[in-house]
Amino acid sequence: MYNFKRKDKLSFVLKASLALLAFSASFFSSNAYATAAFSRQTGESCATCHMQGYGPWLTEYGTKFKLDGYVAGDAAKVPTLLNNFSAEIVSSVTNVASAVPQGTYFQNSKYASNAQTNVLNDWDAIYYTGRVLPKVGVYFQINFTPQTSRSISLSMADMRFADHFSFEGHNVQYGITANNAPTMSDTWMTSFAWMYPYTTSSGAVAPNATPWLQQLMASPTSVGMTAYTKIDNHWYFEAGGYSNQSIAMGQGFGQAMNLGANDAIVGGAGYWRVYWDQVFGAHHIMFGSYGLTGNVAPNIAGQIPGQNYSVATTGTSSKQEVNLDSNYSYMMDEKNMFMVMWRYTHDSIKNAAYLQTNNGVNASDALNNDMLMGMWTYEKTYNLAFAWNHQWGTADMALYNNGSPITGSANGSPNSNSFLVEVDYIPFGKGKFLTDPYFNMRLSLQYWAYTQFNGATTNYDGFGRNAGQNNTTYFVTNINF
Repeated sequence: MYNFKRKDKLSFVLKASLALLAFSASFFSSNAYATAAFSRQTGESCATCHMQGYGPWLTEYGTKFKLDGYVAGDAAKVPTLLNNFSAEIVSSVTNVASAVPQGTYFQNSKYASNAQTNVLNDWDAIYYTGRVLPKVGVYFQINFTPQTSRSISLSMADMRFADHFSFEGHNVQYGITANNAPTMSDTWMTSFAWMYPYTTSSGAVAPNATPWLQQLMASPTSVGMTAYTKIDNHWYFEAGGYSNQSIAMGQGFGQAMNLGANDAIVGGAGYWRVYWDQVFGAHHIMFGSYGLTGNVAPNIAGQIPGQNYSVATTGTSSKQEVNLDSNYSYMMDEKNMFMVMWRYTHDSIKNAAYLQTNNGVNASDALNNDMLMGMWTYEKTYNLAFAWNHQWGTADMALYNNGSPITGSANGSPNSNSFLVEVDYIPFGKGKFLTDPYFNMRLSLQYWAYTQFNGATTNYDGFGRNAGQNNTTYFVTNINF
């Protein structure tokens, strides 16, 4: 048990955490999952921590493993020097219902997206995960995107100090996490870091408007620390703050290209997370909320604040996001699992006077998003999911209409509505094969159907394109070893 009087020990852990996070930057859109390194460390199969044989849907054991700082287990299935390392390869085939001009989805000096069907190596990753000290663990993910952006970046970083104690009959888990994006610390799939679907296509168009926390997770240009506690395995509380990465840090993390893409946090943004969860026999239910509030620099044509312009001159916009979420799962029997999850998101922003005067944006904007998903899993191997996503908000011509075919919005509206059907097959990860815990794989087939896109059902871009022409079929393979 940690002795609260030993402040020097806590100070050392905090300093070591920040130092290691900064040190990693000197060496170096995405999703992350269970890693083979975790399985080798604990000696357990992937399915012990994950409701399916491949992450990120966590079991109770998996949640405890993360909140305890990734430190449990000492199986060491490979030499210690290599045990914390693993890798992932993600490849896919995407087909969009109606062709678009070449290079619409991505274009660089070597590659450009095809008009309708794209075969891609979406991204590859190297992970360093697990225990580094008795009460300190890490989750580092370095991404390589060889085709779409041709970049190397620190996609996910989470370093934790964690411990627990008992107080008047109550069990208390607590910890501190340093990470590179809000919701990275979360344990539920209703958070933007771990949301379903686990992988999305780089060869398809997406609605212009996205919630703030989703933007920060897709292009992680922030850095922050939070403190958390879970009491009696029911009540979870987390609070902390985030700031924008400096230009030097962004360059070190490989995120320099994104520093001008997101609304840069100025001064600091406060983050909170609270939820209550309870197991009732075969039923598990959760209700929660999380959000972020702070000031952001104006997003001026991708320019980087502090490098291309001064925030003192432009002023700042105030921004707030609040999420309400819930999750229900039912272990029908030893082979069948059912789960349903819901999230409501509300973003509000008061735009800087500079943007109102020079860019013509509204004085204030609001964006709302509803997500509902149901999932059935058989033997932690076969998975069928249905999802609905509805987005609506304030029309703003300067914010949402870029004037381009395919990606524009003729009426400046952020409203979109989509349905998703996904089938997953996860043959390994249950401890039944000689490949465990050295190799895991997931095969997924998705179909996206849009009934509204960027504000309309028909001619949404003003150039004749309809929402249904963006319907997308996506087959993706994830291999982790």
